[in-house]
Amino acid sequence: MSTPFQVSRDHAVALHRSGHIDQAISAYLELLKQQPDSADLLGLLGVAREQGGAPEEAERLLRLSLQDRTTVPLAYRNLNNLLGLLIESGRQEEAKAAAETHLPGAWPPGRVPDAVEQGTIASLVSALKDIGLADRALATGFPHLSTMGEDVEFALLIAEMLHDAGRNDEAFVALDRNFGPGEELPNLHAVRAALAYERNDRAACGQSSQRFVASIPILLAEASPSQQFVLAVFNRSPGLITDFRQPHDHHYSSNFPSQLARAFAERFRFMSILVDSPTAGEALRGMPRPALALNNVVNAEQLMVEDTLRRVSALEDSLDIKVINHPRLAVQATRQKNSERFANIPGIIFPKVHRYQSDKEQRPALIEDIENRCGYPVIIRTVFQQMGAGTWRIDDRQALRETLEKLDGLQFYAITYIQTGHTDGGFRSLRAAFVNKRPIIVRADYSSHWNVRARRAPDRQAFYRENPHLLDVANRIVLDPERELGESIHSKLQTIAEIMPLEIFGMDFDLTEDGNLLIFEINATMNLLSTSPAGLEYPPESEQKLLHYMERFFLR
Repeated sequence: MSTPFQVSRDHAVALHRSGHIDQAISAYLELLKQQPDSADLLGLLGVAREQGGAPEEAERLLRLSLQDRTTVPLAYRNLNNLLGLLIESGRQEEAKAAAETHLPGAWPPGRVPDAVEQGTIASLVSALKDIGLADRALATGFPHLSTMGEDVEFALLIAEMLHDAGRNDEAFVALDRNFGPGEELPNLHAVRAALAYERNDRAACGQSSQRFVASIPILLAEASPSQQFVLAVFNRSPGLITDFRQPHDHHYSSNFPSQLARAFAERFRFMSILVDSPTAGEALRGMPRPALALNNVVNAEQLMVEDTLRRVSALEDSLDIKVINHPRLAVQATRQKNSERFANIPGIIFPKVHRYQSDKEQRPALIEDIENRCGYPVIIRTVFQQMGAGTWRIDDRQALRETLEKLDGLQFYAITYIQTGHTDGGFRSLRAAFVNKRPIIVRADYSSHWNVRARRAPDRQAFYRENPHLLDVANRIVLDPERELGESIHSKLQTIAEIMPLEIFGMDFDLTEDGNLLIFEINATMNLLSTSPAGLEYPPESEQKLLHYMERFFLR
């Protein structure tokens, strides 16, 4: 038979759960007159006070409730509610201190948490991880994996922390079960794929990666009143998923469409569509209709593999809307076609590009042909890689032979090397962005190495700390290119804008000593917005102008 206190407590909780906060507060206060030190009642009243708009009083009550940690499940609940209050108000360090001070001991052995307690445990573990106490979070949550392991979100949380702690086999075991309806969760497939990759199980990695692609072929951003319309971005699937990331990062690769999805989040509602997902076409039928699309499947070499161009074009054409950088335009921008495109343009140099396949039997003849066509130095680079990967400057026959051995069986380019060294910095690379035939220089960088990279790499940051005058020169170029590079620079960039078939793209280049524009790279796969760390930013004026050009183009 229930005691009067238990009945009254149940009535107060019922009022609380039904949303009668003021009445629940009165009931809790009346009960506390009978048991003023009750950690249970103090914690419940604290939550009610927070919901009633009194966060300071709520915090005081919750902290008071944690003076009694003898009943571990109750202490878990009260600490979880206190951490939630502190984290929500942006007080991460105070939350961390509270957790370190008040975290109770182990869960009572033999006691299986009920459904409410399981929710509290999962929430507490997540909060501890978020405030930087991953070791405490894992110690708190891992013992419950046997009873809560069917909860896919909880299992994923524990698996991620086990992975971070170097306990990969245990992380694998945590997810090696059937989660029923939870099997449809995209994150589950992504994490399984990453764990399989680290176990060197490429078959399982590929299978889970494919299940991820099929489970989330479309990623629609949250709606906001300020958004003008839905802007679709056609992306490639991630292939093999090799690391722990959120679905957004598996949908968007590291180039300018992914940057725009963040920069314009309040202006347009972005919808990523994985063009090679077998479920993309069906999933589109249940989605809002985009007003405009941006094709991000723009690697011309990849588009020419098998029937990729036909499949991608068919899906994009099915929306019957304007597609920026349509695949049929992108496929026209291979290195070889660009080399031919700019072969006889006065004032513009695109180095000669020759395509080969490394074959052991033909290697002596291949080396001789490269030497006759390109001489030394020569740039050797793979066909499909981007962002400077798979690129070497070769200075002699021995280095060429060794490089071709590494590329045995693969296709590659041999590119004539043209020197553009600068007395004040060794080497220089400029980046221009083009939007609907309008060019703008967005980057300028110097380096002691021929393969000039942007400022986000640690070695580049060290270079500028040692050479601050070059950072100043580079930023002056971005601010006023015609003054720093000569008045003809704009007309040369405009010529390139008119010749290239793409609508939005980037170009890395420099000027030779005699004033010619030398193109290093030109494609639609670049980052056009800054990725530089604080203190090494490019002048913001150029990026603001670029975003303005893009917004106007989209709205048209």
